[in-house]
Amino acid sequence: MENLLFVLFVAASGYFTFKKLRFPVPAILGSLFFSAALNLSGFFPEIPLLRLSWFSNIVIGSYVGLKVNRTSVRFLRDLPFPALIVSFGMLVISIASGSLLYLMSDLSPATAYMGSTAGGISEMALLSISFGADVAAVSLLQVFRLLTAIIATPIFCKKWTDWHNKRERARFPGPSPIPKTIPSAQDEDDTPAIPSSVHPSALGYVLFAAVALAGGYTGYALHLPVGILTGSMFSVAAMNLAGKELPPMPPVLRTMAQIGIGVIIASSITMETFRQFSTMALPVVSLTAGMLAASLSLGFLLHRMTGWDYPTCLLSTSLGGLSQMSIISEEMGADPLKVSILQTVRLLSILVVLPFLFTFLFN
Repeated sequence: MENLLFVLFVAASGYFTFKKLRFPVPAILGSLFFSAALNLSGFFPEIPLLRLSWFSNIVIGSYVGLKVNRTSVRFLRDLPFPALIVSFGMLVISIASGSLLYLMSDLSPATAYMGSTAGGISEMALLSISFGADVAAVSLLQVFRLLTAIIATPIFCKKWTDWHNKRERARFPGPSPIPKTIPSAQDEDDTPAIPSSVHPSALGYVLFAAVALAGGYTGYALHLPVGILTGSMFSVAAMNLAGKELPPMPPVLRTMAQIGIGVIIASSITMETFRQFSTMALPVVSLTAGMLAASLSLGFLLHRMTGWDYPTCLLSTSLGGLSQMSIISEEMGADPLKVSILQTVRLLSILVVLPFLFTFLFN
């Protein structure tokens, strides 16, 4: 228990430092950098990462599930077409990137395609074992892609939104209808702010916790992609839609979940990771830059086709993980419900389609 408290203290210090310096998504990036420094220094103790992962995923899934109620459901009517765009685009990016990495490196075809697929780290590691790929190399490529997306996407999203707001204010010199800070101009499909009619109570929070835990365990038992997160998200949403609206989540709980995600990612960053990376740095950096550019382009395409705000579109097509992008979306002024659903569809499509393709190619 002392080890966990020590790591969380270091991670929380990173959060407060990055918040003071006004970095985007300080709870994730601050905890990530400080915890990674602790890991690289050799002082990262053994901690129950599985329990921390459960906690973070249940909190994040529950938070997104709270966004779903009878009023917000009508805002989901336009999601099938954007989901198709995101799924198809990510499949194309993954296959094209795998082909380029195979040509640019000495990796086997299975390792190159697994490492460049925009799926989850754990899911791709399991697929690598099944197809005889180099699990260490695949994990390295996936970790680098995830880190790049988590760091670059929020920064680019903020810079682009600031630039867009300045351009709009220049076009309309009078009082601008666009806020000076994120969130930016809201689109027509955004859920309006509806005052909560649910009064927090001890019984309400007990029910909330029970529903979230039951959903998370069910998703895990059914082996759903990111099952703990998606299970808790669907169970909380179902309870809301059934007419029993749950109390709002305390903000400190969401911050703690973000810090937990930073710690979990940092635990996989070691000196061995950097040594492995140095042997294929050029193709990995080139590939990741290309994938990042392609995902941003897909986000702009999504904006043109839907008219949604830039943060929602850019985070929906980000190469980051489902849980990371879901929680970052709130910080960036995006619609977390849309981002979570599109990221879930993206991950599901990859895990359903690509294994069949890989079976045809490598077996």
